[in-house]
Amino acid sequence: MKKLFFLVFFLAFCLKTTSAKVFDAEEFYLDNGLRIIVVENHRAPIVKMMLWYKVGAMDEVAGKSGLAHLLEHLMFRGTTKVPASFFNQLMLQNGVDFNAFTSKDFTVYHALADISRLELVLALEADRMKNLQIDDQAFVGEQKIVYQERQQRIENNPQSLFYEEALNILWNNTPYGHPVAGTLAEIEALTKEDARLFYRSFYHPNNAVLVLSGDIDVKTAQILVEKYFGKIKNTKEKPVQLPVKNKRNGTYQITKELNEVQSTKISLSYIINSVIDDERRAFALSVFSSYFGGSSNSYMKRHLIKPQKVVSAQSSVDIFSRFMGVFNISVLPKPELSDDQNVKMLEDTINEALQGFSLQDLEAEKKKMLSWFVYTKDNPKEAAYIVGQMAALGMSLEKIENYEKLIEDVTLDDVKSSVENMINSAARMIAVVKPLQRKNNQ
Repeated sequence: MKKLFFLVFFLAFCLKTTSAKVFDAEEFYLDNGLRIIVVENHRAPIVKMMLWYKVGAMDEVAGKSGLAHLLEHLMFRGTTKVPASFFNQLMLQNGVDFNAFTSKDFTVYHALADISRLELVLALEADRMKNLQIDDQAFVGEQKIVYQERQQRIENNPQSLFYEEALNILWNNTPYGHPVAGTLAEIEALTKEDARLFYRSFYHPNNAVLVLSGDIDVKTAQILVEKYFGKIKNTKEKPVQLPVKNKRNGTYQITKELNEVQSTKISLSYIINSVIDDERRAFALSVFSSYFGGSSNSYMKRHLIKPQKVVSAQSSVDIFSRFMGVFNISVLPKPELSDDQNVKMLEDTINEALQGFSLQDLEAEKKKMLSWFVYTKDNPKEAAYIVGQMAALGMSLEKIENYEKLIEDVTLDDVKSSVENMINSAARMIAVVKPLQRKNNQ
């Protein structure tokens, strides 16, 4: 998901008062457990609908990788009420921009529509939550498409295969290591009954969050959502989520030479706490990531790129996950140093940045992070995404509205202790991919 890292900068928005609300959102629940959040924005007669199911690749059992993604595709293939392909036709005929995506944590269906078409969107979305029909033709057709996508995007891209392998090693064969795209063999082995069981297990109102952002008020939302989703039964129990355990530490390394690679790239990936595991530590790491390599004037740019020690450098952090997060650093190094020397240079740079990180740096970074989201509420699409992801992680509306305080409360000691813990105790992956070195034929 390309927007995952976008969320980090939002969290410090609106530092005027600790009680300020970013979205002025309102929420309500249906009796069947569906959570609905409404973000009003009446600047234009449009609305963004996002339905977040709390299920992704991490919920697939061993040997069934790609199942969550395949079911996402099948959700567009018709129900007992809406015949195959008619869903797409209705959306297109009414000018609705719609799509879906699957990640390790979630499966999300979204649509951007004129407010006059919202009732149609909700009716169709509620129908496929309850009445999805998976026949042989639909299953075989989408299975083939998912298989081909895997071939084109992953199998035909050696670098993608390389990083997929590296992440699986890092996650130590836990469900978090499942490739969202699946593997060719496991996609091919999936059955129609696998998809039906996955659908019955996870696609229920009490395992979902519905976000409506745009030209709509709460009263109208309550009427429409109750009309179309209210009669859908929930599950008696919460879906069984697979246990994911990865409490190991240590360093793991993978190095490959690939013919398709033009220059060496080195990545350091650390397993870190997510916001639902340790909020304070997660946000401290997000502040440091922004300072270290997440901005145009980052520490790495000033100390690695400008002195021409490396060609490019950046860091990123993912703290919005149902399990653990990842802190990633990547560089395109100069060819003069060996791989070990480049890794040592990165390690030294992290330590030097941390040792020199001052209270002034901390406050400057917080201020910088604030500037990114001054107009967040005015964008229904971004508001729906940000609110939806945090709500799908189980965060209360109060926390969503006041999350900027978690950035405001980050102290210098928080940053230093969190980064020190990461570099000294966290499991990490060193991934080195480089051009294939051909031996001269004598």
